[in-house]
Amino acid sequence: RPGAGTVRRWGDVTAVTAPWVASTGDVCPLTCGKVKMARQKIAPAGKLAVRLKEEALKNVISSLKTEGHRVTNVAREEGVFLLEITKTP
Repeated sequence: RPGAGTVRRWGDVTAVTAPWVASTGDVCPLTCGKVKMARQKIAPAGKLAVRLKEEALKNVISSLKTEGHRVTNVAREEGVFLLEITKTP
């Protein structure tokens, strides 16, 4: 389940408020499944922040684009990637 909205760090931007999901301890396909489940719980046009390992980055982005969602920000922080996803209606 996604976490509540929170202040996150995205590169130089230090105040992004969005529900979030962390999947840094998982591997695909579990990471993709967690992101999909979290995304289903947010409103259309809502945002979701995702923390994941580099190994899952390509698969998660590809899956999101295939389903028509937008990745609006990608940042790297201490070996972990942070994605901001905008859910399409």
